[in-house]
Amino acid sequence: MTPHHLHAVRTTWALHTALTRLGELAVLESRLRTDETLSAADGLRSPLYGQRHATGGHSDPVSATLTLHDATARVTRWADLSQRATDRLRWIADMIGATPAPDPWWRIHTRTPRLPAATAATITRHLADEDTWIRAAVRLAPAGQPLTGVPCPRCGVRQLQVHTDGPEASWTVTCTCICVGQGCACGMDGKVEGVQHIWPRHQVLGRIDA
Repeated sequence: MTPHHLHAVRTTWALHTALTRLGELAVLESRLRTDETLSAADGLRSPLYGQRHATGGHSDPVSATLTLHDATARVTRWADLSQRATDRLRWIADMIGATPAPDPWWRIHTRTPRLPAATAATITRHLADEDTWIRAAVRLAPAGQPLTGVPCPRCGVRQLQVHTDGPEASWTVTCTCICVGQGCACGMDGKVEGVQHIWPRHQVLGRIDA
């Protein structure tokens, strides 16, 4: 798998984590909206329904009806963002000719390893943009975490990041340093000039353990 494909797969799994959190918030939001709607409906069915005071108030049926409508229309932030993400991913999946399926993330994920390297690089940028805005919205830290005590196989000085989203077989390690092509001493498979260094996790840690 080329470095472009490794980056694309890494970003796909990072996005999956962000989408999962967004989906959880959308479900909680839906439950809250349902509970508020039911509470407002209970108010309409109360023994006080039908009483109307000169000053209005909680027993005013007009006020109760407005509360019911408001509870239904309010609190749709996460559902709207989730739909926006789904629409965007569906567009990306269609653009790369992914197999039709209900889940656009799954379509992209299964198609990515078979993409031309240049297309995989483009998809990485699109998915990274999606991952960034979703994580900012749901207040989720950026993907990856420092890999302490392990030097970069290429530069030996910068901070490596380990990416553990998804199954263990897909875990990778990255450095901010850039590959210079065939003459690079990075040990990265399929060296590509100008690409951020990325290695399968076992390749970096296996080299240290050896």
